[in-house]
Amino acid sequence: MFDTVCSFPLSSDLIAQVIHPREPLVAVGLSAGHVASIRLPPLPSSDDGSDDTTTNASVNGFGQIETEWRTKRHKGSCRSLAYSLDGGTLFSAGTDGLIKAADSETGQVFDKIGLPLDP
Repeated sequence: MFDTVCSFPLSSDLIAQVIHPREPLVAVGLSAGHVASIRLPPLPSSDDGSDDTTTNASVNGFGQIETEWRTKRHKGSCRSLAYSLDGGTLFSAGTDGLIKAADSETGQVFDKIGLPLDP
């Protein structure tokens, strides 16, 4: 019924995904505990005043999907992802009982909190 229009370069099964509030980025959480930020092709812009958008990569289907950064974030799988309202921070939660806050541009973790595991 649906045709595949793109493939993400993923190394294990996709568990969680979230879209950046301002940039063409998708963060993904994988079953192996990895978290990655993937840049999508830019949307068509009409800044030049022309109506011809057929040369834009996202319109003609020849855009490049690039991995911005990728890191092993959790010992178990990454189960949930969320961006802060301004998109500057990416939060990830894993089966290891940790919630980590990272800079969304670099992926560098700057804070984490442990949750008590259910007995």
